[in-house]
Amino acid sequence: MTTVFSATPFRDVHDVIVTTEKGRKFIIDIYPKDNNKYESEVTILDTVPATRGSWIYETKPASPTAESNFRAGIELIEQYLIHANTDDTIKDIHNPCNCPFISESNQNIELSNLGYNGFSVRVN
Repeated sequence: MTTVFSATPFRDVHDVIVTTEKGRKFIIDIYPKDNNKYESEVTILDTVPATRGSWIYETKPASPTAESNFRAGIELIEQYLIHANTDDTIKDIHNPCNCPFISESNQNIELSNLGYNGFSVRVN
């Protein structure tokens, strides 16, 4: 007798990994939702001793574009950094699994609109 296991994702996801100057990591996950909308959540992986821990926050509400969810994720990270350490800033944004819902160029436009001009997002 042979047993075969098959693993497939239960839903599509666009992962965006955000890293700060002080070594904090955040993962923005953007998911397609019913009715041509998107929803997202931000996982905080804080390795800095004073604030060490991990949390998951949903961005609200679901929106009609992945760009809105990307922006909401970056804004949530900015708010977290204001409370955790005002000297820490975003230094890198990496898309390890391509850009299924928001293109590299659209991410860079959103970042520019938020005042980030010192770096560009990375893909793979």
